[in-house]
Amino acid sequence: MSSLTNKVLVVGMDGLRFDRLQAVGSPVLSALMSSGAYGTSKLPYGEAGTPRTESPGEIVPKAPEPGDGGRVISSRTDSGPGWSSIATGVWPDKHGVVDNGFATPQFRKFPDFLTRAKNARPELATAAFFSWAALDEHGAFSRAIDHRLVLDGYTVGWANADEQVAEAAERHLAEADPDALFVYLGDTDEVAHDLGPHCSEYAAALQAQDAYLGRLLDAVRGRASYPGERWTVLVTTDHGHVDEGGHGGTSDEERTVFVIAHRLGDDLGGRSLGEPRLVDVGPTALAVLGVAADPAWDLDGVPLELG
Repeated sequence: MSSLTNKVLVVGMDGLRFDRLQAVGSPVLSALMSSGAYGTSKLPYGEAGTPRTESPGEIVPKAPEPGDGGRVISSRTDSGPGWSSIATGVWPDKHGVVDNGFATPQFRKFPDFLTRAKNARPELATAAFFSWAALDEHGAFSRAIDHRLVLDGYTVGWANADEQVAEAAERHLAEADPDALFVYLGDTDEVAHDLGPHCSEYAAALQAQDAYLGRLLDAVRGRASYPGERWTVLVTTDHGHVDEGGHGGTSDEERTVFVIAHRLGDDLGGRSLGEPRLVDVGPTALAVLGVAADPAWDLDGVPLELG
């Protein structure tokens, strides 16, 4: 039996279209895919025939749409529902976030995976770093998390906020002993809203976030305790964008999301994860940490098979 200590790093890149990731050139993400495992799926919700969300955090009313497994999930393909699904492991009809308004969140019933990990294993050290303050304000990532950095991208500027978030997470990895981290980067979404996902500015935002991810991985590998650790890295997004920028609807461009998984030091061969869903991210992180999902949690997600 391995004596290595299992740890997990989850990195979220807001509004990142997988086809643009492949086309633009992102060496760190490409390396994770080539030696890890990855796949795409489509969100089981979206709102047809209504205005698209045109800026980060904009609140646009939602309407019912057919959902997952016969369920009707009434939600827009917006950041609030996406990150809440990633955090909690359940879809919007359970966690209650159906647009960027966070009007009726159910995070006490369906807490984030870092909080579940802490509740199950109090000795675990957890951390979260993000620049969309709504995730903190509405409790998508709870105050039970040990270490947290919350910035406001609207005030700081999203590119600057990403840089500060990455630097803080890098420093925490180097100086502390975290077991589970969530790091949010948001400039790709901001740029796509302003200019669409096909512009050079979007490519630059993606490449900047890719470089920040590389620095986080370097910080992990540079830890004095790294030889005794086994790190799993999960990278995902919350939604896509239409070509002209914006989301909320039912197009493939808006609904397609991805999950990239990699165990540092292992080679998974760039294999397919099938159709990994946003709700599978949290359960996968928990499984890495040795926390089995309780059926009473009523999760929609399941741990991804990483081999």
